[in-house]
Amino acid sequence: MKIYFTASAKYKDKRKKVYQRIVSYLQKESHEVFEKVLSTHLPDVSRISAREIKAWHQKWSAYIRECDLVIFEGSYPSTIHIGFELGLILAKGKPTVLLFQEGKDPTLISQIYSNRLVKSEYTEDNLEEVIAWCLEEVEKISHRRFTFYISPEIDEFLDRVSDKKTISRSKYIRALIEKEMEG
Repeated sequence: MKIYFTASAKYKDKRKKVYQRIVSYLQKESHEVFEKVLSTHLPDVSRISAREIKAWHQKWSAYIRECDLVIFEGSYPSTIHIGFELGLILAKGKPTVLLFQEGKDPTLISQIYSNRLVKSEYTEDNLEEVIAWCLEEVEKISHRRFTFYISPEIDEFLDRVSDKKTISRSKYIRALIEKEMEG
């Protein structure tokens, strides 16, 4: 899966080991991780032009569109950016995980409710197990069953397309919907 990870940049030095453990675990599990807290993905806006900021924002937006899920480490939501980013990403319908250290429940952002949000507390000893559990929960909420009635003509058409393209009927319909969503 493509996963976007973010956390408080203000507490980067204090929380760096935890952030690295999260990213390392995800990479070890063969996920592609885009993060801006531990690397240089987040530009110093005081030193770059408006054009560069816009280009960076477009790159970030494209990755958010492409990612399968987002993970927030929210133990120290030091600025409004974590809550703003969380709301923005949930509004886009992305499955989202909010991790927080035991006893550090991020009061303001933990009040957000969404059926696409998985919240979980962790300790130093169980961080990887909690992430694994969260990923399982995201898998459960990511795929929804949707049933509808079709005419016999549509049924026959879907059978022909399915045989011709050697894909399932539902995969064909999903591809049509995804194509329409992009356009």
